[in-house]
Amino acid sequence: MGIATPRAEHAITALFTKLALAPSAAKDECVTRLPILESTVKQLYGTATVCAHPDCDEPLLRSVDDFDVPVLNSRIAHICAASALGPRYNETMDDEERRRFDNLLLLCLPHAEEVDLKALADRYPVETLRGWKAVQLQAAPATPPELPEGMLERAVLLSMGDVLMDFREATIDLGGKAATAPGAGGSGGGAIGPGARGGDGGPGGDHHTFAVTGLEVLGEVPIEIGRGGRFGVDGLPGEAAGHSRFGAVVVPGGGRKKHSPFPEALNDIVTTSVSSALFANYAEINNGLSHLIGAGWTSYDVVELPGPFRSALLVWVDVSWAGIEPETEIPIEVIAELITPSKTATFSETATMIITPTERDGFHRAAFPFPVAGTLHDAGLHVLDVSCNTGARLGQYLNVGIKPSPEQPTS
Repeated sequence: MGIATPRAEHAITALFTKLALAPSAAKDECVTRLPILESTVKQLYGTATVCAHPDCDEPLLRSVDDFDVPVLNSRIAHICAASALGPRYNETMDDEERRRFDNLLLLCLPHAEEVDLKALADRYPVETLRGWKAVQLQAAPATPPELPEGMLERAVLLSMGDVLMDFREATIDLGGKAATAPGAGGSGGGAIGPGARGGDGGPGGDHHTFAVTGLEVLGEVPIEIGRGGRFGVDGLPGEAAGHSRFGAVVVPGGGRKKHSPFPEALNDIVTTSVSSALFANYAEINNGLSHLIGAGWTSYDVVELPGPFRSALLVWVDVSWAGIEPETEIPIEVIAELITPSKTATFSETATMIITPTERDGFHRAAFPFPVAGTLHDAGLHVLDVSCNTGARLGQYLNVGIKPSPEQPTS
C-alpha cells in the first residue's frame, strides 16, 4: 500500500479552473430524515379534527378573529422516532416506514412537545400512542376539512423541526475550526444564525463573521458549505475540507492555507507567474540549481483507498520588477494543494521567500521545494493547484488510480 508508480503517458496538462464547492458531509451528530410527504399530511388532516390526546379537545386548526383562514394549531408527531436521537426509536424500521401514515399522530402543540421529549418516553410508550391514533381514526369527520393553501408545506416543515430563518439583521458565520485529534480531517464548518457554531476541522480554516441586512440583499444569496475532510492513514495528516461560500465571499475550509496579503505598493512594479510545478521522487536545491529524480508524474497509484500520498514537489515562480528601490523586500508566498474530485484537499502546504533586489530592474526565478504527504480517499483526476500571494496561479492534472501489488491476488 502506498507505492507510487508515476507514469509519463502524456505531458502534464495545465489547468486553470474555478473549483466548484460541494455540500459538506454530515457530521456524526447531525440528524438526517426523510420529509413527510404532502399526500400523507393531507391524509392525516383529513381523518382528524382534534388532538389525539384522550384528555384534550383542542382543535388541530384554530380560528383567528377577523381572519377568514384557519391557522395550524397542531404538529405531526412520530410514534416511533424519525431518528435515533428521538423517543421510541425502532432501529428495525427503515426511513420509509418511519414517515408512513400509521407511524404519525396529530397532536396539539403542547402535547406534541411532551410526546416528542425523550425524557418522557416512558410516559408515552408506542402502545399508548397507537391506541390514541386508533381512537382518533374512529372519530374521523365524514367530510375532510378544506386545508388552506400553503398549510401542507408548513405542516411538513414543522414536522422536520426546522426553523424559518429571516436574514434581516442576522449574523452569518462560515469557516473551519482547528481539530484537536492528531490526523483529524478538516471541516467546511458552516453555520447560519446568531450564536451559530461552525463545524470542527483541520487547522488553517478561517473564522469569518459579517452582518446581512434584508434591505441590502436582493434576490437569492448562494450559500455553499464545503465538504468536510476525512481521516488520515498511517500517521499522515487528515484530508483538508472544501471551501465554503456565501455569495462572493469564500472562506477556506479547515486545514486549508490562506495567503498573506501582498504589499499594495508593489502591485504595479512587480510581475509574477508560476512557470512550472513538478512532482518527483526526490527534489533538491543546491547552489541555486534544481535537482530532480523521477520527475514528471502524470499519475499516482496505490494498492487500496484510503491510502498514503508522499512526494517531493518543486515549484518555480518567475518574478520580475521595474523601477523598484534597491533593497526593497518582495515577499513571495506559494500555496500548493492537491484538490480531490470532491473539492477537498489531500494536502495544503505553504512556502515563503523574500527577494531583495539590488538593482531597480531585474528578474529572479524562485524555486520552492515541498515535501508533501497526505491521505488519498478518491480515485480519478486530482488537480495540483499552485497559487501565489501575487495572484499568479497554475493548475495541473494528476490521476490517482488503484493498482494492487504483485503479491496480492487480482480479481
